[in-house]
Amino acid sequence: MVVLRETFRGSDVDWITEACQDVDIQRWTLLPRPYTREHAVFFVEHPELERQRGVIEHEGRAVGVIGVHTVNENGDAEIGYWMAPWGRGRRVMTAAVTRVAELLVADTAVRALTARIAVANTASRRVVEGAGFVEAERIEQGCRDGDEPTDAIVYRRIL
Repeated sequence: MVVLRETFRGSDVDWITEACQDVDIQRWTLLPRPYTREHAVFFVEHPELERQRGVIEHEGRAVGVIGVHTVNENGDAEIGYWMAPWGRGRRVMTAAVTRVAELLVADTAVRALTARIAVANTASRRVVEGAGFVEAERIEQGCRDGDEPTDAIVYRRIL
């Protein structure tokens, strides 16, 4: 069972620091590199940096983070997420993205969810496709692959 925990705890700092050493998380996200414990402390202590965010738990263990970064004037909410290596391969992230979509239906400011994903990030693309998102547009150099800009696909799910 997948649980979304809205409140971050001081005890989250250690597992977040460990997870963010992963080469795939560093490759596909905008997290600082190298990622230090101080970065994790700052992240945990500043929930106001995103509109909404939570810890993804599976079988009693924290395995990832998901958040709504922004909501634009059209009501499109951009989500982002990452999964620790020990949580992958169980469709946990697809379940978490689906759950966030279900929760946002009640938010009258949000009419759709979007996710901007590098074309080569096939695992993340499978996540949103499995959660009912469809390809909406492509953006040249809209993401990064490591330190290099790369093309992105914007996926969208109407709520």
